[in-house]
Amino acid sequence: MEPPSALPLVEPIVPPPVAVGPPPSRPMPGPSAAPAGGPALAEERPLTWREWFREDLYWYLTSAVVHAIGFVIFAILAPLLPETWTAATSWFGEAPSFEAVEMPSSPGEEVQRYELGEAPLDPTELNTATLLMKQPPSQTAKFYDDSDEFEEAGGGRPIELTGPPLGGLGGFTVVHGPGIGGLGGVGVGKGTSQNPGAGGDGFGFGRGRGHRAGLAGGGGTKPSERAVAAALYWLQRHQAPAGNWSLQFGKQCASSYGCSGEGSVQADAAATAMALLPFLAAGQTHKEKGPFQKTINRGIAWLIKHQKDDGDLSCGALQPMYSHGLAAIALCEAYGMTRDEYVGRAAAKSLRFIEMAQNQSTGGWRYTPGSEGDTSVVGWQVMALKSGQMAGLGVNTFCFEQVQKWLRSVAKGHYGGLSSYQPHKDATPAMTAVGLLCRQYLGEPPDSQKVLEAKQYLLGYLPSADADRDTYYWYYATMAMHNFMDKDWDTWNRQMRRVLITTQCKQGCAEGSWDPDRPTQDKWGASGGRLMTTCLSTLTLEVYYRYLPLFRASEASPTPPANKTLANGR
Repeated sequence: MEPPSALPLVEPIVPPPVAVGPPPSRPMPGPSAAPAGGPALAEERPLTWREWFREDLYWYLTSAVVHAIGFVIFAILAPLLPETWTAATSWFGEAPSFEAVEMPSSPGEEVQRYELGEAPLDPTELNTATLLMKQPPSQTAKFYDDSDEFEEAGGGRPIELTGPPLGGLGGFTVVHGPGIGGLGGVGVGKGTSQNPGAGGDGFGFGRGRGHRAGLAGGGGTKPSERAVAAALYWLQRHQAPAGNWSLQFGKQCASSYGCSGEGSVQADAAATAMALLPFLAAGQTHKEKGPFQKTINRGIAWLIKHQKDDGDLSCGALQPMYSHGLAAIALCEAYGMTRDEYVGRAAAKSLRFIEMAQNQSTGGWRYTPGSEGDTSVVGWQVMALKSGQMAGLGVNTFCFEQVQKWLRSVAKGHYGGLSSYQPHKDATPAMTAVGLLCRQYLGEPPDSQKVLEAKQYLLGYLPSADADRDTYYWYYATMAMHNFMDKDWDTWNRQMRRVLITTQCKQGCAEGSWDPDRPTQDKWGASGGRLMTTCLSTLTLEVYYRYLPLFRASEASPTPPANKTLANGR
């Protein structure tokens, strides 16, 4: 194609000047006189009263009748207008509440690196104060991962926790610093929050002091917490100026010897959602005054800005349902933690899109809306719907019934506990982990033959840095195994935690991240790159407090949001 300068020039067509002035008026009926110099022309003769009545009065009478009807309708509706206007402006009239945080036009001041160093085993809360403590204490790290006995330090002691049932989803917990926890929030227990009664009772979304005492018993250690903190700082340093993240993050590296391992897939919405989730899991939000407030604020703003009218959050990705599912999870969790209605409206729209995109014949989802399905995409959509349900957003439960149809179609193994990517394929560890977690979310008992078969199958594929490295599989399997909180969880957790802590990068621009190619290549490292492996690894190490063990949840129910429109899913 030739450049624009090569196109032939064409003389522009300029219309003749038009005189500006009042429009010509028709003479009113009345006596007429011929102008001086001759008789009046036929077209200039004034109308008679009878002609004016016949030609023009009809339109005047029609206008009068229409206006009269309008006044009558207004008089009938007038008493209802205040309530209607209030409801309308509650959705569209107010400015986005999270935009109150000043948005920088540039990446801002240089972010200091969080040094991993050596850290003690003693469990310590990972909150705003400890995240700001960038220098580690001078104490030798201790690991008790290799002990033969099932003990607290190993990370597998069963603990008694209570929380809301989610039809399968383990409870989220939150701590927002000093504040008053109110009864009637999302969950029960003694906790703290800056938003009383809206997820701050200890078992809502995010982190909670309500069961911080269970950090060691749940499987977390001080080294694992410092690994999480370092990862959050790496993600903050690699956020784009517009507020999003990209799998091709190289431009954000501060050093000329930047991080290797960019992903090949162009999916900024998925990358942004994956990067936001570890911050939210650490209890940091766009409402929380902390080191990542602006970082999170800009990320959420970017997602909502690029949401389509039908709720689609994929931002033009070639496989939109992957990106949309991840972004929907991020918005649902952000809303559940903050009760920011602007975020809630976007989250509710994203759930409607997922419901619309489900294949009604198979019960599945795949790359594009309405496709037959694959277990990988199904897992992200189920997690999004359950996160929305946990946040009190309206979810069509018929979607979950349809998911059961998909799970049956991909069931493999003697008892149907293993899962395949699609019905005609063989079972794999990754898809079995996804299928097991979905079955748990949908209420499958922990002692069912399907669940036990899947559990034993996963234990045969423990995490290893030497071969078959697959952080996607580790992420799903860790969440599924964590729901049991038994000796099998202890076995899985010790191995997973050791592998992730020891393989995390500890120097240079890459400090705090996980290399997709070293010590061995991650199965999906070429596609998702360093950002994906870092996000999934971080979320895996946050499972101890991000989710309650599913099978220890109580019968309490989450309180729906005050906004009835959000609660009804519209």
